[in-house]
Amino acid sequence: MQLSDFVGQPISMLIPFIHQTALQKVNLLGVEAGGVWIESQTFTNAVLQKLGVPTSPKTSVLFVPYHGIGLGLFSIDQPALDEKAFGV
Repeated sequence: MQLSDFVGQPISMLIPFIHQTALQKVNLLGVEAGGVWIESQTFTNAVLQKLGVPTSPKTSVLFVPYHGIGLGLFSIDQPALDEKAFGV
């Protein structure tokens, strides 16, 4: 499994630049040797609010270097079980 396998899909990431502690749902647009290109609705909302407009003809995309990413989270098609709930 490689990060590039998820290009074009939503992925959850901890990106302190956007928020210090909350996972962000982002669209992964591209993967480069030094980082990733993403689209973030949270970032888009902040930009539009800062500009004082409700819409924009274009959507901002961000390049986030790998050192700016705390973690990435993606789900695979496989059941997840809480071991404690099953006495394991």
